[in-house]
Amino acid sequence: MEEKVVKDGSLQLVQNKQPIKMITKQEIYDLKIHLEQLASWKEPLKLLDEFFENQAIPLNKKKIIYEFHAQARVFSIFYINFLLSMDILEEKISKLEKQGKLKT
Repeated sequence: MEEKVVKDGSLQLVQNKQPIKMITKQEIYDLKIHLEQLASWKEPLKLLDEFFENQAIPLNKKKIIYEFHAQARVFSIFYINFLLSMDILEEKISKLEKQGKLKT
């Protein structure tokens, strides 16, 4: 069943008489910001992955200990940021789900 959106003044109606959820540009922008924030972790996580996958190098205990602590700090910061971002995104999605609908 194909749905067509019809603009009637300031209301938007779907031809099958089902209401459309209102999502503002600001809400979309907020979600995009959080997505970009998560995407900004690609490079640090790539370095972290390389550190743990690079097992063919001869062992230098001091260097390994130094790198391990540095990578552990990067991961710790990422993990805190990730959990916070997930909470914020879940909150925003919940808000969008509860948001009112346009009447037909």
